[in-house]
Amino acid sequence: MMADDNLEELRNHHLTMTKSKADALRGLYQYKAKKFKDLKLELTTTPKGRISNLCPYCQLEIVGTLDHILPKTPFPEYSTMPWNLIPCCATCNSKKDDDWLDEHNQRCFINFYIDDIPPVQYFYADVSVVNGKNDIKYNLRFPAGYTSTLRARIENHYKKLDLLKRYLENSDDVLEELRSVIRNYAHGVPDGEIITSINNTCKDMQVLFGENYWKAVLERACVNTSAVFNLLKQPQ
Repeated sequence: MMADDNLEELRNHHLTMTKSKADALRGLYQYKAKKFKDLKLELTTTPKGRISNLCPYCQLEIVGTLDHILPKTPFPEYSTMPWNLIPCCATCNSKKDDDWLDEHNQRCFINFYIDDIPPVQYFYADVSVVNGKNDIKYNLRFPAGYTSTLRARIENHYKKLDLLKRYLENSDDVLEELRSVIRNYAHGVPDGEIITSINNTCKDMQVLFGENYWKAVLERACVNTSAVFNLLKQPQ
C-alpha cells in the first residue's frame, strides 16, 4: 500500500485491461461471501473483543457493507484488497459513490487506516434556546495541529457525506434520551451532580468512539449550557 503522502498518485497508475477483465475483477467482490463477512467481523472487532458495528464514516448508522476506499469502478484491480475495504453504512457508501479526489487531486475522505487525526476536538455543537425551543448548530473549528491538507480532507468528508445535516436530523432523538436521563435522577439531586455524571458518561463515549463523536459532543454541550439544561429538566 502507498504511503499517505502519495496515495493520490494512484490516479496516474491505472492498469490497462479489457472491459471483460475489469468486470471480472469487480465481480470477485461479493459482500455476502464468507471471506468478506469474516473480514467485516475482524475489522469491527476491537483488540478487547468488543464488536462495534457503528459506521466509522458517520458514526451514526450501522455497518451494512464494505466500502472501497479506492473505488472499484476506476480501480477494479483493488476490488478485493483487504486494505482497500472498510466497514461502512449503506448511506455513506451511496454518498461516496466513486468520489475519492477533490478538485486539487487530494483525497476527499478520511482514510481510517492511514490518516493520523490528532486526538483533539474539531467538531462542535453550539446550542441555545430560541423562542422556548432548543436550537442546535454544528460547526467544524480546527485547533493548532491540523495541516491545511488534513483540514480540507475532513471538511470535504463532512460535506460530501452530509454529516452536519444528518446529525441535525437525528438530534431530537438524542435530546429526548438526554431529557429522560436527566429526569430519572432522584428528586433533590443537585444539578451539579447530574451535569458531572453526564459529562463523565460522555467522556467514556469519547474514549470508545473518539473525541469528535457527535452524540457525546451534543450531550456535553447541552448539559453545560444552563438555558438548554434547564429546558431539558422541564416537564413536557
